[in-house]
Amino acid sequence: MTISLVGILSQKQVLTCEKVYSKSEGYMETPNYTYFQYFKGMNLPVYIRLQTSHFNSEVVELLKSLKFDELSSTESETAMENFSQEKFGKLLTIKEASPGVMRQIGLYSESDKFGSESIHPKETYNIYRYRGVGLMIYGHSFKEWEMGCTDDFATSRFELASKIILMRFLSWSLAPLGIIGFWGVPVEEGIVVQKPIEASGEVVFIDVFKRWLYTQDGQKKMKSSFKVLKLDSSLKDRSIKMGPEQFLSFLSAHCSYFSYGSMTVPTRQMIQSLCRTYEGLIYPTESFQPRTNLNL
Repeated sequence: MTISLVGILSQKQVLTCEKVYSKSEGYMETPNYTYFQYFKGMNLPVYIRLQTSHFNSEVVELLKSLKFDELSSTESETAMENFSQEKFGKLLTIKEASPGVMRQIGLYSESDKFGSESIHPKETYNIYRYRGVGLMIYGHSFKEWEMGCTDDFATSRFELASKIILMRFLSWSLAPLGIIGFWGVPVEEGIVVQKPIEASGEVVFIDVFKRWLYTQDGQKKMKSSFKVLKLDSSLKDRSIKMGPEQFLSFLSAHCSYFSYGSMTVPTRQMIQSLCRTYEGLIYPTESFQPRTNLNL
């Protein structure tokens, strides 16, 4: 099933049509999409497609840095043939927003006082907006979603916002596969969990049941000694184990799965499972080695 801005927003606010009229040929032609798959080698059924000619080169660079592998035309055809059989498959089409959609993206609303991101739930789908950057139509019962965004998407001006938007898409798409994300960065001990800005929009995804980590550095099997670290500048030369409630609260507050209202039951259950299985430590900030100093 497909969900699209076409038909949801008024005709004046439609992103684009799926067919493009060719003046020279006088017929409707299908857009030439480039497809990307998240961790292609791990066979995760999560895809993004866009017409690269409509965007700056930074979009492709950003997708590749986040471990979206570009598919060849043959690979794309095979992936889409199999997509209909993927129960939990997700495909996001990214388009340059029309003037009407861009106006909606930039308008101030009451929810903006809580931050740049907002979710407006409808009966069968949700509208996610990052003010000034993009608007996504998604629904968990739909396999194909759509996003309209500024033509400056992924440029240095909107790099952090663009990463956060893509992390939201991944968080919603991977959750049904038992994979949950937390804002933060990988370290030798496990992961340092941070606020989105502190992590520069990076998310570490954890396959709770198969014990895989998915990060911007690649994928790797979780160690039995895996730990979740919370940085504290007041600590010196020692770490403190978090209590069960503190650990649960900390992970819940830094989960990248954004929902309207309370946290979903499956998300809460995955966090509880992690808290039962692994250790949470309060760790001295001065001992934290940024990625540039790590051989990951």
